[in-house]
Amino acid sequence: MNRRHITLSLTWHVLIATICILCIVLSALTYGGYRLYQKISTTERIQTELVTEQNRLQKLKEEEANKLIAAQAQELSVTKEELEKTKSEAAQTNAQVKTLSASLDEQSKEAKDTVITSKDLTPYVTGIVQILCSSSEGIVSGSGSLFTFKEVTHAVLTNYHVVKGADHCAVIMTNTSNAQTGVFALKSAIYSYNSNTDEAVLEIGDPLSPVSVPAGNYNYSISDVKKCTSLVAVGTPVVIIGFPAYAKRDSTVNISTIGTVNSIFRTATNGIISGYDTSLGGSPNYFVSAKIDNGNSGGIALAKDAGGLCALGLPTWLSVGNYETQGLVQNIANILPSK
Repeated sequence: MNRRHITLSLTWHVLIATICILCIVLSALTYGGYRLYQKISTTERIQTELVTEQNRLQKLKEEEANKLIAAQAQELSVTKEELEKTKSEAAQTNAQVKTLSASLDEQSKEAKDTVITSKDLTPYVTGIVQILCSSSEGIVSGSGSLFTFKEVTHAVLTNYHVVKGADHCAVIMTNTSNAQTGVFALKSAIYSYNSNTDEAVLEIGDPLSPVSVPAGNYNYSISDVKKCTSLVAVGTPVVIIGFPAYAKRDSTVNISTIGTVNSIFRTATNGIISGYDTSLGGSPNYFVSAKIDNGNSGGIALAKDAGGLCALGLPTWLSVGNYETQGLVQNIANILPSK
C-alpha cells in the first residue's frame, strides 16, 4: 500500500470517527434537551395548577365574603325595620299617655269644682250596714252594703277578711238616726266574683231580732248606683261610709248567735283620691285622704264627677308590716262584673 492510500484511509477513518462522535454528542444533546423540556413542562404544569387552585380558593373566599355581606345587609335591613316599628309604637304610646294625662288633668279640674253633699248621700246611707262575726279568736266588726244580685236577691257585699273563718255572722240594719231597725243572720255560703280581691257576697238569712221587718224591705239602692270608671282622677271627692271602731257607742246589742257587742255609729268621712296602687294588678286601687279605720272594711266608697255620684269601691283597712296600717279603696271594676 502506497503512502497516498494510507493517508486517504486515515482521513476516512478520522472522518467516520468524527461523524460518530458528532452523532453521539447530538444524541446526548437531544436527550438532555428532551429531559430539560420535560422538567420545564412539569414545572409549568405545577405552577399552572397552583395558580388555578389559588384562583379557586380566592373565588370561594370572595363568594363567602359576598354571602356574609349579604346576610349582614339583610340583618341590618331587618334591624332598621324593627327600629322604625319601635319608634312608631313609642310615638303612639307617647300620644296615648299625653291623651290620658290631658284627660286626667281635665277630670282633676272638674273634680275641684265638685262636692259631695248630704243630699247626694241621703238615698243610700241606710243601705250601709254593720257586720259582726264570731269565731274562736273572738268577735270581728266590719261594714257592708245591701246589694241585690241575680244569684242572691237579698245580700251583703263586704270584705272577705271580715267574714273569713267565722262560725256565725250577723248584720245590723239602722235608720238615718243610727237606731236599730233589724238584725239578721248571714248564711255561710259566700259568693265571690273575683278571687284576686278581698271581697265576698253573703246571703241574708233568718231574723235575729223581734223588731226586724222582712229582709226585702230594707235599702238596696247601692245596687243601682253606677260604677265609677276604671281610673278616676286624683283630686276627685270621695266619701267613705261605714262603721269604724272609733265611732263606738256606750250602748250594747245582744245577738243570740254572737253575744253582747258594742253598738257603733255609722259615719261618713269626706276626702279626695290622693293616689293609685297598682301592686295587685287589674284596674288601679285608690289611696284616699278620707279616714279608713278598723271597722270601715267592707263598707262603700262613693265618688262624684261631672256625671254625678258613682260607686268607687270597697274601703279596706289593711295591716302593713308588723305595726303600720293602711286604708285602701279596692276598685269597684275589680270587685263586680260590668252591668
